[in-house]
Amino acid sequence: MSSTFFINPRSNPELRSLYEIILLPQQNHLQDYFLGVMAILSEYFSIKYSALFLQGPQKDSLHVEALYGIEKEIHPLTCSSQKGTISKVLESRQPMTIQNLSQEPLYEEMMKGQKRIEKIQPPLLCIPLIIDDEPLGVINMNSLHGSRDEFNEDFQFLSIFSAILSPVIKNYHLKKGGPLMKDSKPKARSHLLDEILEQKLAEVLNKIDPYVETKTKMGIFDDIIRVVEKILIKSALERVNYVQIAAAQFLGINRNTLRKKMKELKIKVR
Repeated sequence: MSSTFFINPRSNPELRSLYEIILLPQQNHLQDYFLGVMAILSEYFSIKYSALFLQGPQKDSLHVEALYGIEKEIHPLTCSSQKGTISKVLESRQPMTIQNLSQEPLYEEMMKGQKRIEKIQPPLLCIPLIIDDEPLGVINMNSLHGSRDEFNEDFQFLSIFSAILSPVIKNYHLKKGGPLMKDSKPKARSHLLDEILEQKLAEVLNKIDPYVETKTKMGIFDDIIRVVEKILIKSALERVNYVQIAAAQFLGINRNTLRKKMKELKIKVR
């Protein structure tokens, strides 16, 4: 049976939001991509605040890479990665809740101030970003469904969310030669592409499959191929300003094949 998750997701907000995030094109800057991701989530859930932190080269500190719902000027920008709930999340590679902000190194100084930031309210969910079983950083955000006693459903969904975002976030640093590249040797472009695709698809398969099996029957192979084709063709068209002959040449296919694929995948012509 054909899957409805990737191509025709059901009205389930978790599945719909993941589908849209997977199709989200990358931006020039990580902050812009992160804002796009969180904007999608906020359409389905009550997301008021989210912060993306990545580990420094020595892995003893965390630095803000992107924020949603708050300006950098009034938000802590760095903290130790070896203290508080965040350190436990990085060590265990498991999501946790931050219940008391005044006892969390990242937020304690902010909580002492006279003007507390309204959008940053406990409990916060701290979600690890993992690549090759190594922690890359964390995302802190408010609960998807507001304050409650149990967050198992949130954590299950956000683990999949993290698996989708982690390879993309790492890729931003690979492209700009950021701190994650300081100890790495240059790689051939084809090898880098293989690595990025392998990481992203493996993480998605490993994380999404157990979750979605409870929602619907899946024919995931065909659907992933269709998603990849759609992203590739749309990106090629955008790169050559929607000149189909140029896009076909860039992709190494003939124009008739391109037009057929555009029709099948419902890619609009500008």
